[in-house]
Amino acid sequence: MADRVFFAVCEGRVTEYDYLTLLQNLYGAACSFRIDMPAPGSRRDDMKPEQVADFAIRVAESDGDQYTEIWALFDRDQHAGIPQALNRLARHAPKVRVAFSHPSFDFWLYLHFAGYDVPLNGSSQEIVKRLNQREAWTRFGRDKRLTEARAADLAPHVVTAAGRARGLEKRCAADDCTHTRGGTVCGLLERDPGSGMGALIESLGIR
Repeated sequence: MADRVFFAVCEGRVTEYDYLTLLQNLYGAACSFRIDMPAPGSRRDDMKPEQVADFAIRVAESDGDQYTEIWALFDRDQHAGIPQALNRLARHAPKVRVAFSHPSFDFWLYLHFAGYDVPLNGSSQEIVKRLNQREAWTRFGRDKRLTEARAADLAPHVVTAAGRARGLEKRCAADDCTHTRGGTVCGLLERDPGSGMGALIESLGIR
């Protein structure tokens, strides 16, 4: 039985949940964790960041005692309600945490294979194009599932991706990145590109 139980709710209804399942299959037993997720029947549609926040907060308020941490995963994309979602989630920290990907979760997937530090302005087009160059990813974008071949391609690089994501965070926090605005250190919404998934990997104890 897992010593630590996490709950994760995601904006996307396919890719993110496939990835969390991959993490559990690869590392759950060795790192003694389990990731609970919303039932498949409740994932019929993608959610907005505000809906992800609502879901995570409901879990925290009703079942929070049974979870080590509750994670909300959502993307920058072109969403307008992100500051409000972040503010609401911050009131439930540290129990509820956020893995925010800019521009999208696709960027986190790409970090498994290469680093990237050029602003993408909310568009995943370049990242999907780069992923499509890999054999297992030729139709990714039209087919968002993490197939067996894609999962196998990602599996050896989880820790490397986390290191790249955390490196981008540290550079932004130190005003040492390529996308500072007028000398101001990047806030979460300005970290373009970036992903908070590295923090989740660390919290799960994957090293």
